[in-house]
Amino acid sequence: MESQLKIPAKQKPGVFSLRSKLIIGFSLISAFASFITARGIYTNLQQAIIVGFQRRVLSFVQVSALQQNGDDFVKITSPEDPLYERFRRQNVKIRQSDTDIKDVYTLRKDEHGLYYVVDSSDPTYQNIIAFNDRYVLPSEFLVQNFDTMDKAIVEPEIRTNKNGSYLSAYAPILTKDGKRVGVIGVDILANSVTQQQGQLLFQSTLVFLIALALGLIFGYLVGNALTRPVTMLAQGARVFAAGKFDERVKVNTRDEIGDLAQTFNFMADQIQELISSLEERVAQRTQEFEGQQQIVMRRSLQFEGINRVANAISSTRNLDETLLQITKLISEQFGFYHVGIFLNDAFNLYSVLSAANSEGGRKMLERGHQLKIGEQGIVGNVTNTGKPRVASNVGEDAVYFNNPDLPLTRSEMALPLISSGQVIGALDIQSTQEDAFSVEDIEVLKTLAEQVSLAIQNARLFEQTQKALLEAQALSRQNLHEAWSRLPQGQKILGYKYSITGTTQLEENEIAPEGKSTKREVAVPINLRGEHIGTLVVQAPRDEKINPDQLDLIKAVAERVALSAENARLFEETQKRASQLETLNEMGRVVSQQIELKGVLRASYEQLRRIIQFDAYIVDIFNEEKQTVQFPLVIDEGNEYENSAENPIELETSTGKVLLTGKPILQLLREDEYLSDMEPTIKNISFINVPASYSWPEDNWCIIDSKLYA
Repeated sequence: MESQLKIPAKQKPGVFSLRSKLIIGFSLISAFASFITARGIYTNLQQAIIVGFQRRVLSFVQVSALQQNGDDFVKITSPEDPLYERFRRQNVKIRQSDTDIKDVYTLRKDEHGLYYVVDSSDPTYQNIIAFNDRYVLPSEFLVQNFDTMDKAIVEPEIRTNKNGSYLSAYAPILTKDGKRVGVIGVDILANSVTQQQGQLLFQSTLVFLIALALGLIFGYLVGNALTRPVTMLAQGARVFAAGKFDERVKVNTRDEIGDLAQTFNFMADQIQELISSLEERVAQRTQEFEGQQQIVMRRSLQFEGINRVANAISSTRNLDETLLQITKLISEQFGFYHVGIFLNDAFNLYSVLSAANSEGGRKMLERGHQLKIGEQGIVGNVTNTGKPRVASNVGEDAVYFNNPDLPLTRSEMALPLISSGQVIGALDIQSTQEDAFSVEDIEVLKTLAEQVSLAIQNARLFEQTQKALLEAQALSRQNLHEAWSRLPQGQKILGYKYSITGTTQLEENEIAPEGKSTKREVAVPINLRGEHIGTLVVQAPRDEKINPDQLDLIKAVAERVALSAENARLFEETQKRASQLETLNEMGRVVSQQIELKGVLRASYEQLRRIIQFDAYIVDIFNEEKQTVQFPLVIDEGNEYENSAENPIELETSTGKVLLTGKPILQLLREDEYLSDMEPTIKNISFINVPASYSWPEDNWCIIDSKLYA
């Protein structure tokens, strides 16, 4: 683990690191201090040398001034004056008394400035100054103090010219009465001072360099000493940041850096403890997340199963196939051991296994496995109560039905299948694990149960719709067949012939026997909604060949003929029905005007004669309470009869059947057939019995049976 730690890279250093900055800082401070010290020493020593030199010069000039007689000095007026020579020799002696004395001279001042009186320079000196020579460039110090000089003074600075460096001092020449009559000046060579200053500068520089070297060493040591704890702290922080959370900084200094190290170590302890707790929480959250992820994946598979079941429901219309496919999908998507679908029987006594996915379930299907509702097993309980039931451990459930065909079952859940508020069955799910069903599973499987209920309802509705559709189609074909069968008989039409001369009705002698026609014939059936209603025969010269395009055209014409003929028939029937309805309305109006039963019956007879051709009209009145029948009106071939006697009803006759069932009867008979409920004098081919209800004045409900014979 530690070998894999990636220590964060050091920050890219600037021009100087902290250590370099500290070393340079301390070195600069040491250098500055050394420079200040050396310069102070140098300045002080130099000043001391200069002050000592000035004192020496000042003593020379004071001694020289004492040797000058001011009263005699006033008397010197020219170089030939004996006093001049005496003063010169005197001053020469002063000059020669010390090798450092460069010159001794006396000065006066007039309106033109300063001028020399006696110069004691070496006679060999080329620029020796003569009496009365002007002092061309006197120092400013001398000019300022000449008139006020009352004691010896010295120049503050050493003067340097082409003849060398020297220091000048001045003293007044006084008379006995203290009057200043001139000034004596002494110039002392400053070479020794310069030499001393040079030596002093060298010594000072040497001291500075030594101090600088010591300062650099001191700065290096101090910089390292100060930065070592900081470096250790930074290195420890980098290692800690790399993930080695047990790293601690060992700094034992008792200063701010030591406090910082302790604070860092305390922070590291807190972070390590926090990270440990975070790792535990992350591990816990990861475990919880994995658990949630498994739940989500399971839910995803469950919802996918619901979707697949919905797709199966929408794609399959056969109920048996739908139920079998649903059991397989639920077992595959949810991983259950056995999935079965039970449907209640017609009497709601037993719940019958209708589909199953397992091997044991198939065995139960083969033997017609069923459970009594409300008595047997969890399925019987659910189909009775209409509420889900879960057996987390079937061994401990009192309602569980121990099925030898499913020996591995450890937990079972049954969900009611409800359609339009009625329990129609149950969805039975069994698992090989105990406590296999969670609350979420139950909710999801409830949705599946609703889907299954919907599938069963849709499949049953589809079957009913298909059955009704087939019945409607069969009835439509029957009605169509009967209508087109009656049409030629009623109108006595064999067909029509179409030629260039026009359209004529087909005669029987115009139909040539098969194979006897002198022309080529193409016969195409005329079909209408699957029923054969006629034939379209196209005749052509025998030597002419009918090609496929012509044959397709003939077939298309046959289809158009079928539609046109049906439209014409429907139009004719509609017209006929409208006429009948008009007659019925008129009959209702006429009958409603009658107030007696016999008048009503006779009016009905008269009106029916207008729309239906029949030979006999018989009205039976059935008294349900007495189970007897009367004949208030019988009309046969225009002759009217009446039989008001109450005769017992014979249930096996057509009249008995109509009066008891309340449904009409239409029956076709042969001429030699005999009906037991007819008078022997009535010979007929067909009859229709139509029941009608009415109330006697005594509020006894009776049934009228009207029979029409044709």
